[in-house]
Amino acid sequence: MGNTELLVKLFDLNSVCIGKGKLSSITPSTIIVKGKNLPVLSSNTNIYLHIYDERTGISPYYCFVSVAVRTQITAQIIKKEPVVERRTALKVRTDLSFYISKIYRNEEDITDEVPTIKINILNLSIGGMLISSNFNFRLNDEITFNFNYYKNQPIHLRAKIIRKDETPDEDNEDIISLSYGCLFLNTTSKEETIMFQYLFDRQIQLHKNRWSKMI
Repeated sequence: MGNTELLVKLFDLNSVCIGKGKLSSITPSTIIVKGKNLPVLSSNTNIYLHIYDERTGISPYYCFVSVAVRTQITAQIIKKEPVVERRTALKVRTDLSFYISKIYRNEEDITDEVPTIKINILNLSIGGMLISSNFNFRLNDEITFNFNYYKNQPIHLRAKIIRKDETPDEDNEDIISLSYGCLFLNTTSKEETIMFQYLFDRQIQLHKNRWSKMI
């Protein structure tokens, strides 16, 4: 591969970004990154390199440094991880929790009739989410809430409960774990873009966490 001008970010083993540059070349064994103020690292330092391609996603590599000066880093590939795809169908495990703003049942606003409702988003995609909650929802209930992502202003989302999953506890038949499948309603392109950004960043975070446990 020649000079592609793709963005490359460098991370230490604690998943902290330590620099960025442009992809100069890549072979099955070596990645060369060019830049103006790259970190000067000792030979054999282990790092992560993420190569960003807007069309396909992020290609993550675990490498060790062979050459590192301010204008160039040459890294030897130890392991290539699967590409983190950027696609509409992306579904990602999350650790998000939000309080709902409104709940509608049979098209009536019943917010004032119920206690404060908190939802925990178990996984998320552009089209919907799987949640757990301190509230027993019914099918076709609709909820609204502010989705807060630190890189953007909060967005107001509306979702409909379309599935209710009950999982008995293996140790106690009287205890049941509930989760709810939800469909997002009338999301705008701006709202989808912000969720897209969260999903992309979250998938990268999950990859980093998995790498850390393998080292």
